[in-house]
Amino acid sequence: MDGDTFRIGRPMHPDVIPRKTERARTLLLQRDALPRSRRLFLIMIDGQKSLRDLSDAARQLGIDSAMIASMVNAGLVQWQRDEPAPLPAKRVVATATAGQTPAPSFSLAAAKFYAMNLTALMLPGEDAELREAARQVTDADGLRNWLGTAAMQIAARAGDDRGNLFLGKVAGMLPADFFEILSL
Repeated sequence: MDGDTFRIGRPMHPDVIPRKTERARTLLLQRDALPRSRRLFLIMIDGQKSLRDLSDAARQLGIDSAMIASMVNAGLVQWQRDEPAPLPAKRVVATATAGQTPAPSFSLAAAKFYAMNLTALMLPGEDAELREAARQVTDADGLRNWLGTAAMQIAARAGDDRGNLFLGKVAGMLPADFFEILSL
């Protein structure tokens, strides 16, 4: 991704932080408005993670620098300004001391939407009940319970490997200790 430039003239450096635009947020509310890979990539963009942080996930989704450039040019992604984005009122941010790396920030909403898309892929045509139940999820405990239910349903219909794969993929978007009490 190094060395690429966009129509807007800003270089795409691995440490630059992408941010969703309002247009992207609107399109994400419409289930079929974007191709799956772009939708999932946009869900992962939280205004905190750099392109370097998102690079492995982008590669797995088939998102390359040209696709990111097209999302910028389409008005779906913009680059974070030098000043940090305002944090939500209830968000706790840990500061790093000398020699420490700051802890990554996690978005429960992004993990929820990612998990809903995975259930649609792993249970094609059979995810309506899970999708409806996901609408009731409003906090970490609710998400943890919903993910456990989804993993069990995927395991029952598609095998334990698929259920564990589901949890593994979603776990990458959540704090390391999020699933300590959850197992198939």
